[in-house]
Amino acid sequence: MASSCYETNRHCRRVASLARSVAEHVGLDPVIRESLESAALEHQKFRLPRLRQNDFASPGAAGMILYRFAGGTTDLGASIDSAAAILRACDSLDESIEFSAYDAQPLSAAIEDFMAQSGPWPRNVASALRQLVRRHARIEPGTRLPVLPSAAAALLRVQSETVSAAELAAIAEQDPVFAKRLLGLSNSAAFGPSNEIRSIRDAVLRIGVPLAHKALVAASLGPLFASGKLRAVWRRSQEIAAIAHELASQCGCHPHEAWLAGLLHDIGLLLFASCAAADCAREESLRRAGFPRAYAETLVWGIDHATAGADLLSKWNVPSNLVEAVRHHAAPELSDSPLAALLYIANVIDAAPEEPEPLASRLRVQTALSIANLPPSVLESISRESPVFALAC
Repeated sequence: MASSCYETNRHCRRVASLARSVAEHVGLDPVIRESLESAALEHQKFRLPRLRQNDFASPGAAGMILYRFAGGTTDLGASIDSAAAILRACDSLDESIEFSAYDAQPLSAAIEDFMAQSGPWPRNVASALRQLVRRHARIEPGTRLPVLPSAAAALLRVQSETVSAAELAAIAEQDPVFAKRLLGLSNSAAFGPSNEIRSIRDAVLRIGVPLAHKALVAASLGPLFASGKLRAVWRRSQEIAAIAHELASQCGCHPHEAWLAGLLHDIGLLLFASCAAADCAREESLRRAGFPRAYAETLVWGIDHATAGADLLSKWNVPSNLVEAVRHHAAPELSDSPLAALLYIANVIDAAPEEPEPLASRLRVQTALSIANLPPSVLESISRESPVFALAC
């Protein structure tokens, strides 16, 4: 069961959403469907003794559904029985997924295990659940995206510790976008005095080779996120990259690797953005109903954006430690990667206010801090005055 009132309310909202979808699929009477949704929103608050003492505690059909859900034996009719069965199935499904983190089990595996054991539910309810859950709808990475831009591929292979200012200047001079980016940064207030820099080489020297390298990597990847809502994804990826960079030295991670991992960690969202509009709308609807992003994605596509992104990065021959970090950045309990833990912490620090809180967030924060060997105080200690934050474009 959920461990707090807040978590209980989140669970009830999700169960209500699932129950509504299943009820529509099985053709439950609209009036009973409405009562089922009301019952789902209240189902964690009542148990059988209270329901009996208070004449079902909730009025009408909702109270009768709750009574049957809680184990009441009075015959209340086939519609009430069906609604109660739907409520029990959706409650069990959500709890299985909600607590998968405590078993260090991926969401997709928890869903598949639940569906394999769906024998207790009436046949029509089990069938509706299978329609709801896309168990084998994995997106094939690479089929919906262009290849990794050649400039990005080259820059990812360059080691920021060994590349020279002249080499970076030569790369930037071949692309007007790169040149404009470096000149713009070097002449910004974040990087020194007001005298204007006009030479690419001088721009690299003013910014510094490590930051100039990062700016070029970001400029080469940014066009992949040029459309629609992806611009906000890109902006936040750069913010996460900067936070991870600042935390890296505290936990033995390489700052540049942490920055790259942050920049790439949501690359899987590119795959989903190019999917069928109906599927994208369904995912957005689930998230509005309170489903965390990874949960909604797994229901709709059978895979979350972290796994999809890691599979894509593997095809792009990105180093394996970055692939591992991206794969588990939303579920640090599934890996012993400090980079994955660092990404989870960075996302907690910069949590988007409109996003539903991840499942088992307390457990995952504690796990991530332990793996990264960081104190809880880091969640409040990030200063955004570092020049690395100025790289966002």
